[in-house]
Amino acid sequence: MKTIVFAGGGTAGHVMPNLALIDELKPYCNCVYIGGDGMEKSLVSARGIPFYTIKTVKLRRDAVIKNIAVPFKLLSCVKSAKKALNEIKPNLIFSKGGYAALPVVLAAKSVPVISHESDFSPGITTKIAARYSEKVLCSFKPCAEKLKNGVHVGSPLSRKLFCGKPNRLRYGLSGGKPIVAVVGGSSGAAALNDCVVKALPELLKRFDVIHMTGKNKTGGTKQSGYCPIEFETDMPTLYATCDLMVTRAGAGALSECIALKIPTLAVPLEKASRGDQVQNAEYYSQSGAIKVLRESDMTPASLTASITDLYLKRSNYVAAMSASSPDGTQKICAIIKSILNGK
Repeated sequence: MKTIVFAGGGTAGHVMPNLALIDELKPYCNCVYIGGDGMEKSLVSARGIPFYTIKTVKLRRDAVIKNIAVPFKLLSCVKSAKKALNEIKPNLIFSKGGYAALPVVLAAKSVPVISHESDFSPGITTKIAARYSEKVLCSFKPCAEKLKNGVHVGSPLSRKLFCGKPNRLRYGLSGGKPIVAVVGGSSGAAALNDCVVKALPELLKRFDVIHMTGKNKTGGTKQSGYCPIEFETDMPTLYATCDLMVTRAGAGALSECIALKIPTLAVPLEKASRGDQVQNAEYYSQSGAIKVLRESDMTPASLTASITDLYLKRSNYVAAMSASSPDGTQKICAIIKSILNGK
């Protein structure tokens, strides 16, 4: 049986797509994961997937001076990745991007590499990885068109997402109000978290709220109709339970919401970002699939008004979502199998 190394980490947006593909591919090949000592280690190890920890270095957009040392530190990270690859001896490397994946791609040598870019435009890691990849699979068609070896396929989505069952009691909600799930991402979103807490007095008059604050982040005080949680390991249940979603505009999160046809309000991250979330949100907003609230315009009043408007017009958004096909899982798996089989 042939072996695939999956690489990527730092955020759930880099890890969960890999896990979705592993679920599909593990009957056909050995799946091994290489990443840093971040959340990928706990998420992957919990699934019983062999995990190799390597050194990683992150480019800091808010600390330019510190980035001077990145190329030198990267050499040590690549050496660490080479050691892992020499032990594993994979037939293929699948890179989901992020700083935890780049050392693996650079250490690949003669091992074929496939990369995947979820965002509307390629990030710096993808631009570098593209030089060493046979193909760069892209969630957005405009992104694929910017890369010589780009292929538009969609996003990797777990089959489990489509099997969730509503469970209000899991979140301590027993009322008859529509449920809004607020998800700031795996690491949280301080501005969004703070605004939600301030908006609760008005929001709770009409909605119940599940608030995923992010690891080690705080929300409001748990009360009737409001359930704050740091992180949800059972996203299928959360998606099935909520009627509306408020989220940052990571490509993975938007793809999941659109595929599941959950009316969505996106508040794209703008600070400490290259602008990818704004691009992701604008792309889907133009087709009417999601509603967007810019962070610069976000106040407790505007957030409440946007959520209410989303609910009142939810059927329009669901109809627009039906015209999108963000799920690229089977296409990606077919490409992986083709390369493994030498076709």
